[in-house]
Amino acid sequence: MMNLQTSDWHWQEIFESMHNGVVAINRNKEVIVFNRAASRVLNIPQSLAIGAQIDQVISNSNLIQVMKNGKEEYNQRLDINDRSIISNRSPIWRGNNIIGAVAIFQDISEFEVLSHQLDTFKAINKSLDDVIESLDDGIVVANAQGVIVRANDAYQHMTGITAKEFVGKHVSDLLKQGYMNKSVTEMVLERRSQVNVMDVRNGKDLLLSGNPIFDESGNVTFVVTAIRDVSQLNELKAKLAESEQIKDKYFRLLEHLRSQQPFKKIITKDPEMQKKLEIAYHVADVNTNVLILGETGVGKELIAQLIHRASKRAKQPFIKINCGAIPPNLVESELFGYESGSFTGALKEGKSGLFELAQGGTIFLDEVGELSLDLQVKILRAIQDKEITRIGGKKPILLDVRIVAATNRELESMVKEKTFREDLYYRLNVVPILIPPLRDRKADILSLVAEFLGKFNRKYGYQKWIHPDVMDVFLEYDWPGNIRELENTIERLVVTYREDCIGMDALVGTSLQLLKPSKIDITSLQACVESEERRLLAEAYRTTGSTRKAAAILKISQSSMVKKMQKYKIESTSTK
Repeated sequence: MMNLQTSDWHWQEIFESMHNGVVAINRNKEVIVFNRAASRVLNIPQSLAIGAQIDQVISNSNLIQVMKNGKEEYNQRLDINDRSIISNRSPIWRGNNIIGAVAIFQDISEFEVLSHQLDTFKAINKSLDDVIESLDDGIVVANAQGVIVRANDAYQHMTGITAKEFVGKHVSDLLKQGYMNKSVTEMVLERRSQVNVMDVRNGKDLLLSGNPIFDESGNVTFVVTAIRDVSQLNELKAKLAESEQIKDKYFRLLEHLRSQQPFKKIITKDPEMQKKLEIAYHVADVNTNVLILGETGVGKELIAQLIHRASKRAKQPFIKINCGAIPPNLVESELFGYESGSFTGALKEGKSGLFELAQGGTIFLDEVGELSLDLQVKILRAIQDKEITRIGGKKPILLDVRIVAATNRELESMVKEKTFREDLYYRLNVVPILIPPLRDRKADILSLVAEFLGKFNRKYGYQKWIHPDVMDVFLEYDWPGNIRELENTIERLVVTYREDCIGMDALVGTSLQLLKPSKIDITSLQACVESEERRLLAEAYRTTGSTRKAAAILKISQSSMVKKMQKYKIESTSTK
């Protein structure tokens, strides 16, 4: 090895080659060393510095003080020419005597810029850490080798595993040790794409979504897995479904209560009719088929609507099909629909049938006894198979409908006469409801008359009322057309009779004119006044259900109210 002696070197060359600035003075405070680095940092030419007094070159070098006290100074900061300098200063000894002082210094301005940038990066990194830790979702980061490098607090809370147990470990080892059931990281590294899986950890349902992070060369550098606890979502879904069921239950109950209100859709005081309504409401909650029987005009459609409104299908369509009103050549296309080009005159886009339109709801087959035998077969098949096929179509359409049928005909007799299919009859007749005719529930006539009279008075702007003798005729009449006939009769009397009090002469020309009231009195002012008084009393009491409240409305005393009700034989159910 080559041995270089000190004499082989020139100290000036050594100083000039140094990156740090070097300044030295002698006992006379003269600059004897001022290398290129010092000249560059201090922006002072060497020729001006060498031999000059140090204070003239650097006013705050502090070298004179170091030379005087013989104490070394380290890491002293100086600001010279808008530069930040760190300087180490030492006295120069020869034996026991100080013969000068030297300063070695470096421009740290660039370091300060880098330091500032580093502080900025640290702040950004801390902000990212804070964001990751603030997430409710768990976050796990693995490197390209499958080693876990990071996991936030949310993940540790979800899984019940601390970071010390798995950070720094390979996912395959964690699988073997039972820390996890599935390795999303390995799946992502293998597929190089997003992976979503469900897992159960610590008794919780977790959704794991792994995503690869690529570098500029397309290599996977990290895998970030987000873990979401969906147990609460499942619980919320269950509670929401329960709430929907409760809401539907109360909705149906409300509809039922509305249907039971006096003078609304269905009006009755007859005990037998009330039993029929209770049966209708009771079966509404199940999807069984119902057959409503009764004469024309008894209100079979209203019962069908009540069943629909009180059922779980209340928000879905209620489709009425009048089996006797559709032309025979159009019945099949109307019920089941048709495909494009099925027959001459068909719409180009085809058409949905009534069964299709009723999906999720209720089909009301009114006058079902009028169906032809061939159509009965098709409806039976639709009920049995719960599917239909459009005319000209090949693909069956699944049905979700409830069937409610009605007829005024004797289906049992028709079955015996082979004019109605026995199998269809039993399919429809799961729950039969026979609606009694109006002649068998005459207790409802007064309430129905009051309802219809009020309805048409409001509609046409009248204030007409009916004489008691006419009411007696109404009570004695058999009403072969039932409620429909009664409603039509009231409307005709309201719009055609000129006087406010509809008397017996208003019945001339009607089917009721042949009937005579059991007791005929000459229509007088007194009779009309009493009739109107009775009507007002009955209406007030019906509305309030209380003699006290009714008396207050009519502005009479409660005792007068009670006496007048007794006079007119208005039935009281309360003493309030």
